[in-house]
Amino acid sequence: MQLHFRNRYTSKVWVAIMFYSPDGCRDYGQWGTRGWWPINPGGEAFVLNTNNRYAAYYAEAANGAVWTGAYGPMYVYQNAFDSCINIGSTAARLVGTRLIDMNGYSTYYVNLVS
Repeated sequence: MQLHFRNRYTSKVWVAIMFYSPDGCRDYGQWGTRGWWPINPGGEAFVLNTNNRYAAYYAEAANGAVWTGAYGPMYVYQNAFDSCINIGSTAARLVGTRLIDMNGYSTYYVNLVS
């Protein structure tokens, strides 16, 4: 399954994701984390190819808006990152994420709106 994000918001957004990765993150919580994908208003980004039904995301906009939720938390960094859910540092901050249920779709789109 492919996971894509569409920016339907009025400002540029940056997206970070959390995804099941039992091989890559076996000793660190079994969930991988990656960020950031910058997406301009009206734009789209492909962020993940997976066989797993669930993923989660956090996003923030240039104007300060955020898309956060009750899942996680996950560590995010100021710059691009590729890590695991239980690996953090003093350079990271914790954020909540929103759950995505791709439910068997071959391509799934998350629309970021206000």
